[in-house]
Amino acid sequence: MGLLRRLRVALLSRNENFKRFYTEPNFKRPIFCSFDLETTGLDPEEDEVLSIGAVKIVDFKVDFSQTLKLFVRPSKNLPKESILIHGIRESDLRSALSPKEAIEKFLNFARGTILVGYFVRFDIAVVSKYTKKIWGFPLLNPFVDVVELYRQRIRKRYLAHRESGEKSLDDIAREFGIETDNRHDAFCDSLLTAFVFLTLVKRGADWKKALN
Repeated sequence: MGLLRRLRVALLSRNENFKRFYTEPNFKRPIFCSFDLETTGLDPEEDEVLSIGAVKIVDFKVDFSQTLKLFVRPSKNLPKESILIHGIRESDLRSALSPKEAIEKFLNFARGTILVGYFVRFDIAVVSKYTKKIWGFPLLNPFVDVVELYRQRIRKRYLAHRESGEKSLDDIAREFGIETDNRHDAFCDSLLTAFVFLTLVKRGADWKKALN
């Protein structure tokens, strides 16, 4: 786990908002939070979150009693090109939460957990944009990226694959025989990521070495 993250946690220890939302995970018996966002685009500074999906992994099993499915109301109309990707329509957002309400629910859900995601740094950057603006701190939960865990587990095969491009979450899931229905739904993507994470761990990948 990075020294920089630990220093940032220490520096923010006097921030009352940070203390309200952050608890250091138990690394001896960790609880993981697999999560995914659907956004209006791929620029974490300019684009907005539209939905958040998350599920907890307890004792290295998906805990279906602890899930999160939220729609988030953007400040602008949805770009038509993004609707083709995530399938979220204006009608889906009529009863959506405000960004502050949604991010607060996510922070409470993820409190004390290690985050898990696919190229999760993007999702963390998007959430951090909101938390810094509203409460004055970034999202600092330790995290594991399943891409890094995949590279670690089958490095030789990955290096042979690099010339043809990065593997998608679907590619990795199919390689392990995991069904990939309902992709580009935030909750389904978080669930698929959780299954990929657990499969990699069961096949010998060391999540602690991939911890950031």
